Amino acid sequence: MKKVNLSTHLTPYIILYSAFIVCAIVGMLIYPDTFYKFFSPTELSRTIPSQLPQKSYYWDIEHYANMALQNTCTAFYPFWGFIITHLFYPQSLEQYANYFKITATAIFCISTPLVFWIFKKALKNQYLALLITLAYTLNPMAIFRVIGYTESLFSLLGIFLIWLLLPENKLNEKIKLILLSFLSILMALTRPVLIPMIFACLFSLITIFLLTKQLSKSNLFRTIAISISAILGYSIYGFSCLQSRGDFFAPFHDQKLWGKTLGLHLDLLFFPKSPLFDLLGLYLPVLILIISLIIIYCKSKNQKLLVFIPKLFIWDILIIYPPGLVLAYILNYWRGAKKEIMTSKFTKSLQNNYLFWFCIYFSVINSLIVFFTQNRLVSLGRYIFAIPFFFLALGYLYCCFPGERKYKNLLFVSIVSAIALVQQWIDYGKDQWLG
Repeated sequence: MKKVNLSTHLTPYIILYSAFIVCAIVGMLIYPDTFYKFFSPTELSRTIPSQLPQKSYYWDIEHYANMALQNTCTAFYPFWGFIITHLFYPQSLEQYANYFKITATAIFCISTPLVFWIFKKALKNQYLALLITLAYTLNPMAIFRVIGYTESLFSLLGIFLIWLLLPENKLNEKIKLILLSFLSILMALTRPVLIPMIFACLFSLITIFLLTKQLSKSNLFRTIAISISAILGYSIYGFSCLQSRGDFFAPFHDQKLWGKTLGLHLDLLFFPKSPLFDLLGLYLPVLILIISLIIIYCKSKNQKLLVFIPKLFIWDILIIYPPGLVLAYILNYWRGAKKEIMTSKFTKSLQNNYLFWFCIYFSVINSLIVFFTQNRLVSLGRYIFAIPFFFLALGYLYCCFPGERKYKNLLFVSIVSAIALVQQWIDYGKDQWLG
């Protein structure tokens, strides 16, 4: 029997937990109020109370708590509050906020090893899976998975959805569809993801058909199951809103009060008018989609792929400001400094990988919705980087390229992210906007 080295087996999980905890501790040491705010069951007294729009003590958690306390229908969704209500029976805003934090942190502790385990299965590369999971765990938006927001619950549901869609999952197809339907209902009751889920499914199906000229029954049934269940999940909430407010689409209408309306704001391509993470959330999913389509198409047609290959470290730094990265790359490409790039055999397998396309389209559609409905990219970084879909798509793309540079790139990104995460903890203690 093959012996299992327990310390080696546990090392990745120790790294993931330790990295996040160290960032939190550093933030708390720099600004001690962060420690008291996170662990206190009651709101800290402030010399100058928090005031919107610059500051708020609880931010969105207050809305979820009041929604559960008053049993009302708002732009927020009910499942997170429903869970806390029936687990702990809190009677006040402060009690809700405290139990939100406790439950979110517990989910974070449970879900982190699950993410690594599933990424390892999907990517078939333990080191790459660890670095991708580290980037997911240390990115600045990861703070939302422990401070009481819905990202913790939605990420856990998303992880189970990913597991069900894994090509390596040999579970009976009928059972998969039942579980996919159940998860989709819960996800649609947790966050406003009805449109992203439906379009992610449809575009995944269309993309696979265009690339392979085949329409798989399993992919068709998955699309139908997820789409109908997402509609059903929203409908449960919609009928509740119809009874309480006489408006089935009240959550959508309430979002208009936040200034959401269709429009084209080209200045957002350069200035997010919100934290820089939001600009990354706009560019990176779209860039990954474009790169994926190009390399997968070329691989399937056995065509040469001529690209400009950056070599200087400055290119890694430019990732922090994507518009600069894109413009610099286009200029270098036009100058004719192009070389053929080789991709791995793994690349061709992605053309009919439903999970990969779902993950990237889910992220892209969230980016586009924010870009075309808001006059600033507020909260976009949270929609993309606080949940696992984007990171799995990124991991799949990295699998297409041989060589060690991708590991160095991920390590650099994780280091920068860790610094930003420390700042997020400091801002949390100061009641400032986090994303």
